[in-house]
Amino acid sequence: MEEFIGMERFNIVPGAVVLSGRQTMIVLWDEGPDVIACPLVSADEALHRADHSLEWHELVDAGLRRLDVRCRAIPCQRQVLSLRAIGCVDEATVKRLRMMAQREWKHRFQESVPSSKVRAKPRHVGKTTAVWFDGCSMSSRREERLHMG
Repeated sequence: MEEFIGMERFNIVPGAVVLSGRQTMIVLWDEGPDVIACPLVSADEALHRADHSLEWHELVDAGLRRLDVRCRAIPCQRQVLSLRAIGCVDEATVKRLRMMAQREWKHRFQESVPSSKVRAKPRHVGKTTAVWFDGCSMSSRREERLHMG
């Protein structure tokens, strides 16, 4: 119970706009001493399927100085104690971003499941070298621990 009181004291609750290092994020879920948040990215970055535009009034209400950002609905786990609240968004925005984050999580999960048509090479055939993606998820250890429902 003390952890949740601590989160509220720091204003780190779902809907909070926070700084994690230099990265601005929107908190979508709280997980005890951790939160699940999605980063805000500059509008001039390459568009990603998980990007979601926010209305200008949502960005102003969030306490942001820049209005040329999008929310990249890729859930990341962060420790509450490492965050600093700078603003907040309303409940409707949080619900919309949660749906986008869950959709992106499902896409990533489907991409990580090997297709039944893909045949793996037997392990004894030749040596292999490390590659970025070998039929497994490219997600970080933090992402692998997330359980989106």
